[in-house]
Amino acid sequence: MAPNRSAIDDTRLELWACDKAQEIMLREGFRLIRSARSGSNTELRETSLMMARAIAASLVEASATSRPPAGE
Repeated sequence: MAPNRSAIDDTRLELWACDKAQEIMLREGFRLIRSARSGSNTELRETSLMMARAIAASLVEASATSRPPAGE
């Protein structure tokens, strides 16, 4: 029995999401750690907001990617 196309798409999206989450945590998490160790409260807040924006952007990207093309 062939796998359901939707299940394949869901699996690909899940793998993409895990890769993206790892990328964000490595990049932005490192910045956040550095800010927490050596920065001011303002720098820490700004770095936290950068991480939040990266997460939000990835959610928008995932949402746009997971929608079927118009007409389907």
